[in-house]
Amino acid sequence: MTQPASLPNNEAQRLAKLRELAVLDTEPEPLFDTLAHLAAQLCGVPVALVCFVDADRQWFKANVGLPGVHETPRDIAFCAHAILEPEVMEVPDATRDTRFMANPLVTDAPGIRFYAGAPITLPDGLQLGTLCVIDQQPRILSSKQKQALEDLARIAAQALMMRERVRYQALTTGSYLAEQIANNEALYRAIVEDQTELISLSTPEGILTFVNAAYSRQYGKPTEAIVGTSLYDYVPESERAAVRAHMHRVLSTRETIQDENRTIAANGHLHWMAWTNRVVLNDRGEATGIHSVGRDITERKLAEESLKESKRRLRSLYESTPAMLHSIDQHGILLTVSDTWLAKMGYTREEVIGRSSADFLAPSSYEYARNVVLPRYLLTGRCDNVEYQMVRKDGSLIDVRLSAIMERDNDSQPVRSLAILEDVTEKHAVEAALHANQERLTLATQANEIGIWELTLPEGKLTWSDMMHTIFGLPREQFTGKLDDWSKCIHPEDLEYTSRELSAAIKGHKPLDFDFRVLHPNGHVRYVYGRATVFRDARGRATRVLGANYDVTDRKHMERELAEKHELLRVTLHSIGDAVITTDAHGRVQWLNPVAERMTGWPNESARDMPLSQVFHVINEQTREPEVNPFERCLAEDIHVGQVDQTLLISRTGQEYGIEDSAAPIRDEEGQMLGVVLVFHDVTEQRRMGHEMSFRATHDQLTGLVNRAEFDKRLTRVLGEAQQHDTCHALMYIDLDQFKLVNDACGHSVGDQLLCQVTSLLQGCVRSRDTLARLGGDEFGVILEHCTVDQAHRVAQDICDQMEEFRFIHDGRRFRIGTSIGLVPLDKRWAHTASVLQAADTSCYAAKEAGRNRVHAWYDTDQAMRARKGEMQWASRLEQALDENRFILYAQRIQPIRHASKGLHCEVLIRLRDTDGSIIPPGAFLPAAERFHMASRIDRWVVRHVFDWLNQQGDALDQIDTIAVNLSGQSIGDPTFHRFMQELIAETSVDVRKLCLEITETAAITNLVDAAAFIEGMRQSGVRMALDDFGSGASSFGYLKTLPVDYLKIDGQFIKDIVHDALDQATVRCFCEVARLLNIKTVAEFVETEAVLQTLRDIGVDHAQGYLIHKPQPLSQLLTPVSCTS
Repeated sequence: MTQPASLPNNEAQRLAKLRELAVLDTEPEPLFDTLAHLAAQLCGVPVALVCFVDADRQWFKANVGLPGVHETPRDIAFCAHAILEPEVMEVPDATRDTRFMANPLVTDAPGIRFYAGAPITLPDGLQLGTLCVIDQQPRILSSKQKQALEDLARIAAQALMMRERVRYQALTTGSYLAEQIANNEALYRAIVEDQTELISLSTPEGILTFVNAAYSRQYGKPTEAIVGTSLYDYVPESERAAVRAHMHRVLSTRETIQDENRTIAANGHLHWMAWTNRVVLNDRGEATGIHSVGRDITERKLAEESLKESKRRLRSLYESTPAMLHSIDQHGILLTVSDTWLAKMGYTREEVIGRSSADFLAPSSYEYARNVVLPRYLLTGRCDNVEYQMVRKDGSLIDVRLSAIMERDNDSQPVRSLAILEDVTEKHAVEAALHANQERLTLATQANEIGIWELTLPEGKLTWSDMMHTIFGLPREQFTGKLDDWSKCIHPEDLEYTSRELSAAIKGHKPLDFDFRVLHPNGHVRYVYGRATVFRDARGRATRVLGANYDVTDRKHMERELAEKHELLRVTLHSIGDAVITTDAHGRVQWLNPVAERMTGWPNESARDMPLSQVFHVINEQTREPEVNPFERCLAEDIHVGQVDQTLLISRTGQEYGIEDSAAPIRDEEGQMLGVVLVFHDVTEQRRMGHEMSFRATHDQLTGLVNRAEFDKRLTRVLGEAQQHDTCHALMYIDLDQFKLVNDACGHSVGDQLLCQVTSLLQGCVRSRDTLARLGGDEFGVILEHCTVDQAHRVAQDICDQMEEFRFIHDGRRFRIGTSIGLVPLDKRWAHTASVLQAADTSCYAAKEAGRNRVHAWYDTDQAMRARKGEMQWASRLEQALDENRFILYAQRIQPIRHASKGLHCEVLIRLRDTDGSIIPPGAFLPAAERFHMASRIDRWVVRHVFDWLNQQGDALDQIDTIAVNLSGQSIGDPTFHRFMQELIAETSVDVRKLCLEITETAAITNLVDAAAFIEGMRQSGVRMALDDFGSGASSFGYLKTLPVDYLKIDGQFIKDIVHDALDQATVRCFCEVARLLNIKTVAEFVETEAVLQTLRDIGVDHAQGYLIHKPQPLSQLLTPVSCTS
């Protein structure tokens, strides 16, 4: 919270005096404004105020630096505190002063950090306000600045007293006014004359009309010589334009504006000046001149440049060196540290900045720095290569070498220090290690019996240590100190080699590092290792050789022995996987591990020294022939070998294992074969799984029959044999009838049961050597190899007969499942399998078309085949028609029988315009469209064009009651068609309640689930639904419960003879009664006579459709009135 100032003891008198002077809320006055400007200049701050403290506010008489602010509440006023003090009240940093740290003038705008206020004290001791200076940065005034601030405050007090006298005197006479003006001018001159700042008045054009003494001294001219000259004369020519622009801005904006520029001093040098310029106005508000206060800031500019250069050098130092760097202030507090410093010490920058650098010194280093280094550093301002120990964050010590320089201010007081540190921890460790190594080397030569020798050149003088005599077997008394002593001890076979090595080392060709043998007087041969260094003079000539020798005989013997064992062990360990057998060089078993014992049936003791072929008995899994013995293969091929994948191991007990094995030779140091290591492991289960995977890849998972891929491979093989050898075979293509009915009615799992039962039946009808395959959902194929067409026909007929008798029973329901079989001879007439399969598929389809559950054999002249071929041609014609948009929409009206029509009710029909322009009826092409799965695409074309036609009708749309469109069974079972309809309905603006979609009863029953979902979705969208050809199915009434349609269209077979056929009448009457119970309208098709129409009216049928009512015509002509045909 802000702490309000207490009230002065004479608060009442003070406020009364303030009212008496009538200074509050008055216009600005030049004298007070000048005092504020001078205060800001003298103290080097941006804000200066002449303020008076009222009962509940402080009011600003003069304001420099806070434009737009005239007063603040007294309870937050700094000046309310300052008037309690007899002299200047200074607040170096308001954020640290408990009186002001929460003050909104500190926490918010203008963000006061520094404040200094001198009380304005009248002669009677009343302190009415302050002359104060403010900054947004912490600072401390010098004693001179404080004194100047007090002086200016006294002048402000005198100005107040003068205003008081003026108020009580008659101001009407011109002489008195002139006297006061003169007094004011004299007072102004007295104020500014002794100021150290440069003060001037100039005309708007820049002609100087007044300068103070400081101004004259700066430019080395008397006042009278300067007045009348242009202020721009003292500005370098290159900068005059900028100064003129600045003065123009002061005049145009009438704001007080600060500027910095260079001027030409008395000594001819350029000095930097900081100016505060404000416009002087007359009583009419006209600009009469410019008042300028200037201060020489050359030293500050130089200091700034120096500081910039110092910062640049410091930044360069930090960026260009990988060393540890830090800087500290005069109290030893860390200001900055380099990234390397942080990495070495293990700290983050936040953890170290602001801490004392002494915190990171080891205790002993801290004492050394304080007592020895610091006194000298303070005296000289630098230190070099001082070694300390510093403590890292983890508590470990590092050795550093520190060099530092001190930066001082203008008073030679320390400002900060910059230090560079080198981590010498590793260097000290290396030095310590070298010393320790030297000690260890001395100890090693003594403890390990190492002989030291030296050969001086070119004299050839040889010096040996005592151990050299022992190593070489030469008594000291026989040693002459010449190279001959060495030569006579070396084994004769190695003498030439050692001499050559020594000579090469001396010549500088290669280092001296080798093994050789010596021959002792007692005839013993010892192995010696030698290593030496050749020392050279400045010209590279060898001056001496210093070397060491030691006896390695025991090591050589051990190495040879270990080499044999190591090679044997290495290969064995490398090869161990499961079972391991090793042999000797003659192929006799030496060792078996427990796994090998179990798999071969031979215990280790019994198998030792037996031939490998007897213990490791392997054969080929496919041929059952013996495999080559691995030892013999290693011996013959001299390489690492492995057996083929089909290897079987026959154990001693006769048990068989599928194995994978490898064998590798074992050799000694000279490359002689020591034996063979044989590694093998049991892969019986893996092979079984592999066979199973292979079976799954070629067989159907549900039935276990050959799958389509394997069937195609076998068909390719059989057809190739027929073409090559002119053999006869047969192919049957079997398709189950009514399988979809079972699948839809009972579910897929029950359908799978049916397929398995049918598979068993088919397997009983063909030979085991024939290929029976499941090719698709309910499609099977049979390849009868070496079988005539007549024989194959009998087999196919047998399948049909058995399927005719077969009944599939589920949940109390019985289903009759038939087969349609296409039979094709496999002989050389067929060029490839694709044509054979196409012929089989065509024959199968012909069997279906002929009545199902029958066999249709392929004959080249078959009329059915030609018809099938014609249908295949229709497929391409329909594709072309869709691409070329050659379908036409016709329509046939549907008429109410028992009431008048409310509007057009018709059924949309499709026709095809052939390439010659003739119109083709739908019966010619729709069967092919169904067969080749193009019906749904045609349905989309029809529906889209019906919607387009409806959109084009405009006002005529009101004449239409119902437009019915037929859909195929393929569309009903196609989810994408369902989405297509929903999207089309969502996009159209037509009232979709005028649309009725017709689906046949057969399509609905075949796709019952899909049909129910589609009908429900369409009716929710507002579309009406009709069940077409009603009565053609076997269970119409039952399915009506799950198919919520709007219309039943009674199949024409019940209508055309209804006048004379009582059974048809009863059937139709029954249909109508059921429809009325379900609130479904009925439509009779094929109404072609008046008698039929009258009979339907009597029975109660709602609507009639047929040639009697209307012959189909193009949809585009439908809204033209058409007469009923009688």
